[in-house]
Amino acid sequence: MKDVNSLEDLKGKASVFGGEITGIESSAGMMGLLKSKVLKEYGLDKEYKVVDSSTPAMLAELKRAYSKKEPVVVTLWSPHWAYSDYDLKKLKDPKGTWGTGDGVHTLSRKGFTGEHPAVGQWLKDFSMTEKQLTSLESEINKAGKGKQQDAVRAWLKDNPGVVDKLAPVESGSGGTPAEAERALDVAWFPWEEDVAVTYLWKNVLERRGYTMNLKQMDVGPVYTGLASGDLDLNFDAWLPYAQKNYWDKSKDRLTDLGTWYEPTSLEIAVPSYVKDVKSLADLKGKADLFDGRIIGIEPGTGEMQLLKNEVLPGYGLEDEYEVVDGSTPAMLAELKRALAKEEPIAVTLWSPHWAYNDYELTKLKDPKKAFGEGNTIRTISSKKFPEQYPRLTEWIKNFTMSEDELGSLEAEIKDRGQGHEEEAVEAWLKEHPGMVERMTPQ
Repeated sequence: MKDVNSLEDLKGKASVFGGEITGIESSAGMMGLLKSKVLKEYGLDKEYKVVDSSTPAMLAELKRAYSKKEPVVVTLWSPHWAYSDYDLKKLKDPKGTWGTGDGVHTLSRKGFTGEHPAVGQWLKDFSMTEKQLTSLESEINKAGKGKQQDAVRAWLKDNPGVVDKLAPVESGSGGTPAEAERALDVAWFPWEEDVAVTYLWKNVLERRGYTMNLKQMDVGPVYTGLASGDLDLNFDAWLPYAQKNYWDKSKDRLTDLGTWYEPTSLEIAVPSYVKDVKSLADLKGKADLFDGRIIGIEPGTGEMQLLKNEVLPGYGLEDEYEVVDGSTPAMLAELKRALAKEEPIAVTLWSPHWAYNDYELTKLKDPKKAFGEGNTIRTISSKKFPEQYPRLTEWIKNFTMSEDELGSLEAEIKDRGQGHEEEAVEAWLKEHPGMVERMTPQ
């Protein structure tokens, strides 16, 4: 879309997008920032409605609108495979309403590192480049629902050395550290980068003799589970802003194992064909264009809370737009639908995300920085994790993925479809020789 390069450009263009910003899960921190700060800071809160949804639904809506060259604004983040699959615009945020400095962390329950010291160390050393994360996300996205592990295995085959880097095992140890005897309870969110990195680690750690029990959960319950010790890890903590409210409540019972991907961003995205909507401020007065809605994701996410509490009020959009709570899949589906018809739509998105690769989207600029800036993707764990898994903790602390790696993995997963994540990772690893060793060096 022309003339929509920042959040400010959304001002007065709500009619182009049907007055909607298609969001993701309403519980996401990004959605909270969008509604409470980003939209308000750019005077878009009365012009746009944030449609709560889900990441898959948002991506579906983006794909739909993109295929029809219809205007659409969606929330996205970086890294994300969408930026590789589609020609999208990340709307600039001159006011820095999204915030800066967030990283994606791995969280675990308190005591996890004590029980699994090696794994705890691996996770502390864990990091991914944007290329690694997006490629893993792509692999999982291609694999499809239910095939995440297949996608991860495929990705690992394309990324040799990753397993060894993620979970290094000392020579002469027999290949399986003692800490691997206890299975890991890992929680994940239905977000592309989390699906990608979680299934990647599952594949790599299985090669090192570990067992990972995966549990899909909402943000709030994940932090509660890690703090109570019922969960061990989470690889998708967006800090210090997006999930700040959750982190602050339980930080004394959690362990931050470090950043594995940066930079990231939370945003409202619209189809690039939506004119004159480049920033959150441009959403002001354009609620009619987006039907007064901003499509959101899960209501409990930090992004959704930021959207409602900071972003929309920050840009004066809270009385003009309704943030539609939903789920990430629902938001992506709505985005895809709108893109197919070339209809205006505003959705909550984040970077990295494969939607920016698959569709031509504009990330609405956030000059007021209502969403915050500086988020990084981190691995967080329970308090005892480092003591329980010292080796794994070290691997995780040293782990990083590049934009190309993450984007290509996300794309591989997306292309293979849901349910094929494991084979997607396996295929991706074949294309990335050395990744196993890099992640888990022996």
